[in-house]
Amino acid sequence: MDGSAALLARAEARVASDERLRAARDEGRLELVRGDVRSIRRPDRFGLAVLAGVVAHLDGPEEAVRAFEATHALLDEDGRVIVDTIGPGGLPPRDLPLSIDWEREMGDRHVVRRSSLVRRETPEGLRVEYSTLTDLLGTDGTIARLPAGFRLWYPFVRALIGLAGEAQFTVEAAFGSHDLDPPGDRSERCILVLRPARRSGME
Repeated sequence: MDGSAALLARAEARVASDERLRAARDEGRLELVRGDVRSIRRPDRFGLAVLAGVVAHLDGPEEAVRAFEATHALLDEDGRVIVDTIGPGGLPPRDLPLSIDWEREMGDRHVVRRSSLVRRETPEGLRVEYSTLTDLLGTDGTIARLPAGFRLWYPFVRALIGLAGEAQFTVEAAFGSHDLDPPGDRSERCILVLRPARRSGME
């Protein structure tokens, strides 16, 4: 699920070019849906939901709770959610000035991308302002400049655990890396395995 038609078109092209993904789609096991993770509504229920790279694009704790609550409604009684996002420790330790990321030839144009990053630590995690400037240099010497900016949020693991609890989830496991290291506020990743909390007396 994604809110961007352009990104879904890229995903569709990837599915079409990969035999296993194409087979999964043809068998009804893979579906691309345009929508908002904070307000998912479907009649069917699932045993597993994965929020990979989603949390950073939400605008803080309130939106994270909304996304968790919407995901909770998609799960069957014994379902699980895996949340995987970059942790604050996976980001540069300081602001980065505007600098060149890469240069390459694309068709008849020379393309240069520059970026900058500004960090702001908050009680719930790291807020990041990320800006890019992409210059396309034509053969006639003209330059087309394409600016873009993103605000991203990288929560501390303790904050994300608290938000999952607000959405009626219990944490089954928490990791600070894909190597399953223990989590912490300086972990490179924040990975949670969540299950719906059972009501009192039902455990």
